Amino acid sequence: MDKALRLLKEIISLGYDTYIVGGAPRDIIMGSPISDIDIATNCPMNILQDKFITYNIGQSKDFGILVVLYEETPYEVAQFRTESDYNGYRPGKVTTVSNIKDDVKRRDFTINAMAIDIDGEIIDLVGGVKDIKRKLIRTVGMPEDRFNEDYVRMIRAARFASVEGFSVELLTRRAIRKMYKLINLVTPERIGLEIRKAAAKPGSQFANFILMLDDLKLLHQILPEVAAMKYFYHDMAFHPEGKTVFDHCIAGLRLLENHHYLSKIGYLLHDVGKCISFDDSKYGWKMSYYGHAHTGAILSRDILQRLRFDDNSISAVEFAVQNHMKFHDVMSMRASKIARMVNSPYYLTLEDVAWADEFSRGQTFDTLSNFDDKLIKIKEIKDKWEHRVINSSIKIVDGKLIMKLLNIKPGPLVGKIKKSVEEHIIDEGLDPTDEIITKLIIKYGDEYDVT
Repeated sequence: MDKALRLLKEIISLGYDTYIVGGAPRDIIMGSPISDIDIATNCPMNILQDKFITYNIGQSKDFGILVVLYEETPYEVAQFRTESDYNGYRPGKVTTVSNIKDDVKRRDFTINAMAIDIDGEIIDLVGGVKDIKRKLIRTVGMPEDRFNEDYVRMIRAARFASVEGFSVELLTRRAIRKMYKLINLVTPERIGLEIRKAAAKPGSQFANFILMLDDLKLLHQILPEVAAMKYFYHDMAFHPEGKTVFDHCIAGLRLLENHHYLSKIGYLLHDVGKCISFDDSKYGWKMSYYGHAHTGAILSRDILQRLRFDDNSISAVEFAVQNHMKFHDVMSMRASKIARMVNSPYYLTLEDVAWADEFSRGQTFDTLSNFDDKLIKIKEIKDKWEHRVINSSIKIVDGKLIMKLLNIKPGPLVGKIKKSVEEHIIDEGLDPTDEIITKLIIKYGDEYDVT
């Protein structure tokens, strides 16, 4: 902030009004860490380019925006402006104005429409301070106008309101619930970005975000698979946290306060497969969700691809969803399977999801959990075998040795014998000496009837 104020001082010395705008004033008033610092001024772009090191990112200069590199820190500097001819995403026409008063009228919500002057004083022309004190998300001007300018603002309303205790002002809420279908005109990339931003917050806030999306009729539009979980039921004897799969997901999210955002995405989607795999005919009196982890893994990949998540993030979530039920069986699981599981690059995401799944049911079940015992067993196996397992592939036996000892050619049989020998060694806790490996190769060669 001190560096930004020095930049303000330099621009003001050129004879122009300059303020810090956007999220920084909001964060200061709320006592939150400052996420970013943006600057607004009536200084022309060409003067900024002459005075400072600047960058024109994409076509941002056409919209009156430059990135100024000041004391090795980049700041987005925008001219005071009004905007018009929106297409539901960005303005078709930008007109520079001379004062901050006209500039704030184009901003989305009052809490984001304040400014800080060179003396560090808050400039509030739209009631943003009052709305923060009331914990209220309210548009600047008429809600329909602001949302028609950029439909993604409807999701942003939910994201800002997900802060503990905030709510969406009545007219703003009514407008979103009326216009909600327009969110389908927003690109998947922008929707995915809003979800990632929300998931980066504490888990309780991300849970509030999902609930707010549901209240505003947006959840079924952008995450219909998650919304569907409201209509599938759990046995309350085993899930006192709520009667539906959706309730279970919300309860677990609230536990993931300081975890990685992908763990929260993974937990949100960990039971999404239940909407497809349900079966109410087996018992008659309750739902059965056999196979939901595998189905959910496929669904989660489809969902995140639709939202344009990167491949690594998709794989992490898919792995957690696919394996979260296996985690329940760690104490009886073969060591070789645990070794492969724990040495996945996505294991920590799985552990977070499994932990929230285990403890989401409340204190009644916490005392019955052996989760710590599972972690101890996993650590013992990891410590012993991690140097032998790379990206879930065990490296103990050389396929060339198998072919030499059994006098066979390369093919699927070599892989089968290799896997059997390696799993036998890990499951039995054997020291993989040359003698043991040789004996096991011959043993499994006989079992596979190598001739």
